[in-house]
Amino acid sequence: MKGLIEYRGFAALFVTLALTACAGTQTLVSAPSVNLTSVKLENASFSRQTFLLGFDVSNPNPFPLPVKAVKYNVSFDDRDFAGGETEGSFTVPARGDDAFMISVDLDLLDTATQLTSLLRGGVPEQVSYALDGSLTVDIPFTRPIPFSSTGVIRIQGQRF
Repeated sequence: MKGLIEYRGFAALFVTLALTACAGTQTLVSAPSVNLTSVKLENASFSRQTFLLGFDVSNPNPFPLPVKAVKYNVSFDDRDFAGGETEGSFTVPARGDDAFMISVDLDLLDTATQLTSLLRGGVPEQVSYALDGSLTVDIPFTRPIPFSSTGVIRIQGQRF
């Protein structure tokens, strides 16, 4: 009986230490900065449009970030534009920068109101954006790393 009690105590201690290690790993990974850098209309038909969104990511950590997935939501002038989750297969170098692109298919019937209000009065030279989401990285015991940014993106010179 005494051996069973000691075993349970050891098991409880092991589980406690393992959970503490898992929780502590999240604080070791600093959130990268992610910014929207471009919006290009790649293809348009009567019912669908394909946009290519460009992003820059800066890694403040002293180790690389192997990105497995990107979850994102983009708004222009406080109106939802696009969002979703896509698989990633790139690594942001330690204390370095990288760029990635996401192709977004929009249905004209679902997005007509947002596009009409955005383009009201012609194609704007620049538009404010809000971006939020998370990066899922291939680092053991690390939860998705949230990111958020706002800014202004120039539309002039882009096929939008």
